[in-house]
Amino acid sequence: MFSIYQGKKMIVNSAKPSFFNRYFNELKSILLLSVPIFLAQLGMTAMGFIDTVMAGHYSSIDLASVAIGSSLFFPFIISLNGIMMAVVAITAQLKGARNEKKSLEILSDSFWIGLFFAAVLFFFFNRLDFILNFMELSAEVKKIVKGYLFGTSIGLPAIALYLCLKSFIEGLGKTRPQMFISLLAVVFNFFANNTLIYGKLGFKEMGGAGCGLATGLTLWFFLILLLFYSYIDEEIRKMEIFKKIRLPRLEGIKEILYLGLPIGGTLFMECSIFACITLFIGVLGPIVVGGHQITLNYSSLVFSLPLSIGMAVTIRTGHEIGKKDPYSARFVCITGISFAMSAAVCTLIFTRFCPEFIASLYTEDKEVIKIAVFLLKTAALYQVSDALMVISQSGLRGYKDANVTFLLTFVAYWVITLPIGYLISMTDWIVSPMGARGFWLSLILGLTVSGVFLGIRLYFVSKKFILNARA
Repeated sequence: MFSIYQGKKMIVNSAKPSFFNRYFNELKSILLLSVPIFLAQLGMTAMGFIDTVMAGHYSSIDLASVAIGSSLFFPFIISLNGIMMAVVAITAQLKGARNEKKSLEILSDSFWIGLFFAAVLFFFFNRLDFILNFMELSAEVKKIVKGYLFGTSIGLPAIALYLCLKSFIEGLGKTRPQMFISLLAVVFNFFANNTLIYGKLGFKEMGGAGCGLATGLTLWFFLILLLFYSYIDEEIRKMEIFKKIRLPRLEGIKEILYLGLPIGGTLFMECSIFACITLFIGVLGPIVVGGHQITLNYSSLVFSLPLSIGMAVTIRTGHEIGKKDPYSARFVCITGISFAMSAAVCTLIFTRFCPEFIASLYTEDKEVIKIAVFLLKTAALYQVSDALMVISQSGLRGYKDANVTFLLTFVAYWVITLPIGYLISMTDWIVSPMGARGFWLSLILGLTVSGVFLGIRLYFVSKKFILNARA
């Protein structure tokens, strides 16, 4: 007999599906959600790819400047996205419980949170002279970085509102809109970059600073397309979401931030590790920074795959918890982890055997390619651990569990990864200075530790929900 618990009442089904039938049915559900998310994420990271490639072909100085500028800008944007991931988890559970009214209240509150953080970040990105002075950058690089950050900051209100609305729509189980929007935005970003970097169609040639302005304009393009979708989609139009925007509620803001701040903090620690590494490596010169940036951007593209699977796992887990079915919620997580780690093995093999091909897509500079090939072979090794980490995190978000995740990630990255990376990369205290490669080796260690601890945490949280259902 196959049984599940719903609330305190046990429902018994006479026909017990086989494990493989359950697995492939769940895998199909995850794929239906994750493929559009993956293409959407690929579109987002493709913008970074386009920036890197175009800046790299413009000059190595502009490539290094864009690398530094994006390393300062995007950790905060990804963190804001992390805060809004709380809206995905909350909406998913409310969708499972069929509570539309509260989900709309959560969306309204998220708009106010997003606009607040957009205002704070706009001020911050245009007051970064103290950081740039600390890095002892040349006057030319500093000017390009400041121009890049000003251009991207123009798009902050747009990306804040976009992330709120996108998270709400994904929580409803609608992931295809973001796919089409991201693919269209990539085309827009390419033409904006081509126009502003190289000075076409009568515009001034801006170089690396043009990447920033193109990114800021593209963020507005994202928002416009999503607003258009919200108008034409029948289900969302019937919800009248914009008519139901109200003044912020303390209760709703607390609920979003209680879950969202640890998620955003976790993502910030992950992204800021890479930003800090880029800042440390900056003293090694533009050639090394360029090779590191290629490796980092490619790793971001590869990371889109487990991240997309993870977002689907969050949605599916939230739906099952909303339906009071913790057994199915745990099975979602098991399926997601096995799928993501299998995919990671495939990307690892490709990266290890094709690093020259990957690096040559970004630049024609042979010295930069040489550094990138060396780093890509090392970076490939952490992809399996990365998959375990991100799916475990995502499963925990579906359970609305984030505080312990934040603490575990802090230890893995800031107590283990960064100190060890600095010691073996920039000093001779343990080994001869290894340069950029040492930081990537320390990342392998940090991601492995984080993945194992988060996997253990997910096991105990899912077990707790099952035991509560039996009570």
